Amino acid sequence: MGGSSKIDSSEYTDLNRVIRWFIGLRWAAAVGVLAALVFGHVSIRYSFNFTVLYVLTGILVLMNSGFALYYGRIKRGNLSRKEMGIFFHVQICSDYVLLFLLIYFSGFLNNPFIFYFVFHIMLTAFIFPSRVVFYYVLALVLVFSLFMGIEYGTDFGLFFRGLAGLRPVEIPGQSVLFGLSLLTTLILTAYLVTRIKIRIVERGKKIEFELNRYKSLDKAKSNFILQVTHELRGPLAAVKGYHEMILKGITGNIAEKTGDTLKKATRRTKNLLTIIDEMIDYAYMKSEDEVHFTKIEIDMHDIIQNNIEYFENLAQERGIKLVFSCRKNIKVYANRDLLNIIISNLITNALRYSKPDSKVSVNGDEGGDEVHLLVRDEGIGIEEDELENIFEEFYRTRKAREIERDGTGLGLSIVKKAVDSLGGRLAVYSELDKGTSFHIYLPKT
Repeated sequence: MGGSSKIDSSEYTDLNRVIRWFIGLRWAAAVGVLAALVFGHVSIRYSFNFTVLYVLTGILVLMNSGFALYYGRIKRGNLSRKEMGIFFHVQICSDYVLLFLLIYFSGFLNNPFIFYFVFHIMLTAFIFPSRVVFYYVLALVLVFSLFMGIEYGTDFGLFFRGLAGLRPVEIPGQSVLFGLSLLTTLILTAYLVTRIKIRIVERGKKIEFELNRYKSLDKAKSNFILQVTHELRGPLAAVKGYHEMILKGITGNIAEKTGDTLKKATRRTKNLLTIIDEMIDYAYMKSEDEVHFTKIEIDMHDIIQNNIEYFENLAQERGIKLVFSCRKNIKVYANRDLLNIIISNLITNALRYSKPDSKVSVNGDEGGDEVHLLVRDEGIGIEEDELENIFEEFYRTRKAREIERDGTGLGLSIVKKAVDSLGGRLAVYSELDKGTSFHIYLPKT
């Protein structure tokens, strides 16, 4: 075959699926042909030589069995690109020959199913380049022209009609005209499908170019966010530290009114630091393609305990009881930074939207091949119609906006991306004014 064995596609796995689809479609065609023959033989009683047609159907079944055996058992669905090209050509040629013989021995140009060749032309145009499609169409036109000449221009036509069990055609001119229209249809179909495919490929290249351009801009945006937030975090953390020093009286006694003002400033500074931390996590997660997340074996108990200790003061300030339950030696194969991002964001949200005298619990457990992390609060809850949107970037629920104006709406989208990066899954259950539960399932290995 040489160059004609080339397959015009970059998706190797898609082409393997096409092969399986071809084999399945051929089984359906065999069943359809057999059913049509039995129906025509028993009910309508056409004057065909049904023996020839049954033999051809049997050949179709045997041929497809050979294809299925070769692909499924011998090659186990793992063909090289060269083997795939040859295999496609063998299948296409076999289909053309059998379809032609079935059509010829069941009425030829008088058989309405002759237009099934249009579907085969479309499939050929889908798989192969334009030049190869041209060769197939040219061969098909020559074969049709040859048999039309034999059928209506020579005495050999009597032999073929006798073999098929057909009566002589009384108006050959009309049938020839029909044959010419069929050939024209096949040529136009091949031309249109190949042109459409070329246009699709060109559009695909343009889309790929724009996508790469978008990725470059997105990367630049993430890098900018990461750089700016890092630059802002240091000074803000220092301001927060100075506020706390003054409030503790390290710099001397302060008036009560001054203390109240400093407390408000400290709360605002903490809010800003939380927003900046979310922006840093967001930029970090967006750069996932460039950052290699190293996975190690981590004790779930230790990482939950570290986060509980970190948020304990904040929970006490808000009058919320923060508890955890996780036995030691529950191991998970994950990235420590991503686990901290998941747990800290979920605890932050739980504390932010919980009422005083309520409880936030963090539990770790294992079951089968997964580790189950549960963060549950007794807060405001989430309305049912908003649940499906909470993992979108910058999305905040109505009640969340009412309680706290500050916020990026990035926390849960960061959690979702981190869970996906670790190969885990996430579920959320919520009841309005009763609380929300986030369930994280992470693979052990």
